[in-house]
Amino acid sequence: MNSARWARIRCALVFLGVACGGDTVAGPEPEPEIPCTRAAPECAASIVIGTRLTLRYYRSHPLDRANAGVTRAVIVVHGTNRNADDYFATMIAATRAVDGLEATVVLAPNFLTADDLPAADEAYWTSGGWKRGHLSLNSIEQVSSYAGVDRIVAALTDGTRFPDLQSVVVTGHSAGGQYVHRYAAGNRVEQTLPGIAVRYIVANPSSYLYLGPERAVSGTLDVFNLPDRSACPGYNSWHYGLEDLNEYMSAMPLEDIRTQLLTRDVVYLLGGADSLSSYLDTSCAAMLQGAYRYARGLTLYNYLEEFFPQHHHAVAVVEGVGHSSRDMYTSGVGLQTLFQWPVQLLASSGVRAERNAR
Repeated sequence: MNSARWARIRCALVFLGVACGGDTVAGPEPEPEIPCTRAAPECAASIVIGTRLTLRYYRSHPLDRANAGVTRAVIVVHGTNRNADDYFATMIAATRAVDGLEATVVLAPNFLTADDLPAADEAYWTSGGWKRGHLSLNSIEQVSSYAGVDRIVAALTDGTRFPDLQSVVVTGHSAGGQYVHRYAAGNRVEQTLPGIAVRYIVANPSSYLYLGPERAVSGTLDVFNLPDRSACPGYNSWHYGLEDLNEYMSAMPLEDIRTQLLTRDVVYLLGGADSLSSYLDTSCAAMLQGAYRYARGLTLYNYLEEFFPQHHHAVAVVEGVGHSSRDMYTSGVGLQTLFQWPVQLLASSGVRAERNAR
């Protein structure tokens, strides 16, 4: 979303602990409908994620008032283009497809860079930093991008605002999938949500977090060994592996990170035709994970089966779909994964992911 458009939206925002665009209205503007279903000013909001910094987001239901009857939350993280408005529209379309708008709060945070011309109190990161949970670049305060979803989840699970909430989905596509996979490993908010089911849906990311130093032998999906570190010195550093952790992740022991990721409900939502190179990470560390996104997803799952068979993860493949967030989330498989738990997945614990990736 361009900065001029957001400046107009921002005029309608009141920055309290949770400040929702349109929830407190300037002048004669009418209250927005609930659920709010358009990527427009009336559905825009900001939330405080540090002590002074704020994060933009879109929402279908306001976070600063009671929303009785809402049983499900879906937080969707955008890709490299930081187009939270498009992702909000996509998830609204998916929610509408299952007739779930009234019972589902949809939220789409917007992680900014300097190119987005953030205001003085808006958190912003480098183009790679927001994906990896790094600290913001602001001079007045530095916060991890993961604190954004932390703060949204905390608002959602305030019993006075969503008293009927039963489940939370955190999902992202492409760069958003990178964010969600690492966030699933490192966040400390899930364990504070007794009685609320949490699922992480990782869709078509360019790379994954590996819990050990092994990687697939070139040309295979399920044969692993230790690569030549001298040829790729940083292949196991954060955010590809658990070495040289950033501030957010280093707050936990390594074994706790491994345990959290392995025991959480994580679904790898893969496009069966996602084999092109658009926005693909082609660094040495990423190429050790596979030649393209679909192969990388299958390889990661096989790695878990080989070294951590106690994991709680699964794979769901959307056949014939490439690198399209709209096609992924609104597909039959995507809708099942998002809204119908438990879901019959194409690969489950104890089953090797297919070997003949295209």
